[in-house]
Amino acid sequence: MAEGRDVGSTQGEPSAPATDMYPRKILEYMEGFLISKTVFTSCELGVFDVLLAAERPLSAEEISQAVGASLDGMQRLLAACTGLQLLNTHWDNRQVFYSNTEQSRIFLTRSSPLSLYQSIQYSSRTIYLCWHYLTDAVREGRNQYEKAFGVSSKDLFQALYR
Repeated sequence: MAEGRDVGSTQGEPSAPATDMYPRKILEYMEGFLISKTVFTSCELGVFDVLLAAERPLSAEEISQAVGASLDGMQRLLAACTGLQLLNTHWDNRQVFYSNTEQSRIFLTRSSPLSLYQSIQYSSRTIYLCWHYLTDAVREGRNQYEKAFGVSSKDLFQALYR
């Protein structure tokens, strides 16, 4: 933390007109949840586990069938995971096949000793849901467990581990 300093101050520097600025950081913050939800959904559906078990690259059709998802939805999810460098793509006869990256194999599959799967599920099902009600929590000055989980905060343990 900065102690008594104005963090990010541009004192002494000419400021650029607002029209010359690009809000890169703000856009990253604003859309950051899209990345989280892509990781959460891919793990919840078992995409990385299916690819690990196959021991070969799979098509979007094979993956969608294995996890019980629509082909269109799976193609979009796989494209997002590829863009996030969570999956590798392989081309054969103008068809794309997918495999886990090393990071995904180690950290996003359930069977890995270094798996983050349980933490990801907790983030998706608990933390993400609580943060959904942040505006209400700030306005009201109290937690939002009842809205998030349908039980009072007195029954927090039950709510988190049901």
